[in-house]
Amino acid sequence: MIAVIGGATLLRLRLASALPLVDDEAYYWTWAQHLAAGYPDHPPAIAWMISASTALLGDSPLGVRAGAVLLSAGIALLLLDLGRRMYGPGVGAAAALAYQLIPAFSIGSIFAFPDAPFVFFWALALWALWRARTDGRPRDWYLAGLAAGLAALSKLHAVFLAVSMLGFLFWTPSERRWRLRAEPFRAAAIALLVFLPVILWNADHAWRTFRRAQNPAVWISTSLPVLNAAAFAAAQLAYYGLLSAPLLVAAVARLGAGDHRRDVRSVFLLWSTLPILIVTWLISFDGVPKPHWHATGFLIALIAGGVMWDAAGRRRWVRPLSISALVLNLAVIVALAVLPFRPNYAGAGELWAWEAAASRTDALLQATPAEPGRFLLMRAYQTAAQMDYNLRRKHLVVTPFGGDAYDLWVNHQALIDWNAIYIGDLPSGPGVPLAQMFQRVERLPDLEIVWGGRVVRRFAVYRGFGFRGVPRPRIETELIVE
Repeated sequence: MIAVIGGATLLRLRLASALPLVDDEAYYWTWAQHLAAGYPDHPPAIAWMISASTALLGDSPLGVRAGAVLLSAGIALLLLDLGRRMYGPGVGAAAALAYQLIPAFSIGSIFAFPDAPFVFFWALALWALWRARTDGRPRDWYLAGLAAGLAALSKLHAVFLAVSMLGFLFWTPSERRWRLRAEPFRAAAIALLVFLPVILWNADHAWRTFRRAQNPAVWISTSLPVLNAAAFAAAQLAYYGLLSAPLLVAAVARLGAGDHRRDVRSVFLLWSTLPILIVTWLISFDGVPKPHWHATGFLIALIAGGVMWDAAGRRRWVRPLSISALVLNLAVIVALAVLPFRPNYAGAGELWAWEAAASRTDALLQATPAEPGRFLLMRAYQTAAQMDYNLRRKHLVVTPFGGDAYDLWVNHQALIDWNAIYIGDLPSGPGVPLAQMFQRVERLPDLEIVWGGRVVRRFAVYRGFGFRGVPRPRIETELIVE
């Protein structure tokens, strides 16, 4: 299994170096250029991770992603050892192998998203907790608290980790003895101390991270809550496998049935998976949660899947169906890895257009009057971050409507009378009130990006003279400049 994990890691590193950054990765790279204890969207762990890896490997895609790929290897090793400690080497090996063949984990672990440190520290916290309650060594308790705090530094979803850990310790009859011991409370204090910088940052920034978490963007919106939940359930089949997702749910359900539910190992796994799975599925009727939000629940369910595999003698269908599920997943993973390099790939413009677009934009900005200053204006943080990354911060990049991290770094009033280039996706046009934002605006020729012998993306380009500021109220869709 060490060889399998090492080989999978090398393949991920190769793919990570070959693919351009996606929009959110570029955005997190910009965070790493402005290190802080918090950001409007998430806590800061992803920015710190990218800052460390790029300091060692440079600002290449591999430099941005190396930390995420290496943490993925760490997750597999934690699964391997946790399964071994709880049930035996067969269960640990099955869980670690299945981790390599679940699409969301295998492909998702290539990208530098907040989930990379979040999932790793979630797994580390539970691994340390199991060691602590079996071996009783204080250092394992403190490691569990440290890991839980670092998970909270990665994503606010770590609240479910706290529910899982505290629920297991304080509601499981065999574990209630820990109520009288100091180690769990010291571990909780360590976790809170690690998370304290995020609290202090938010207190100084109108609680922006927490307010964003309270009002997340809707993932899918249909006319019926049942359809929202059905779409979310269907997405599980794409993320966690057409056959493997139902098998993992069945494996978790099996732990709560019969004699299994009296086994402390089953109770530990149920507490580690069910809180985040149940809550996420319940709120899916509102269309809010994204399919990866409860990935940690499916991660620990891999150990339950290993248990079902190991005890498959009485259920002859388990192993053939499990093998079929993993083979099908492998085919999906290979297809997803190869697809972006195909010349006729429909999403090529989202991946391959930005380097050429940035080069052309640099020339446009160089031709824009530099006095009293000039900047690049992009409507959304995703496109702004792509330009920022591919220009390597050569020019000031601005978003107009606030609400993102650029709002923390750029004071619009300081740009009054500056000149700008505005670039927006076609066919939507500018989507911002340029006529109100500048004293004079001129339309420039469209920017076309060619990849694989065809146009993969077209941008509308405008040059604005004499920035006036962003009008209030902030209008996003009016006054399209001809």
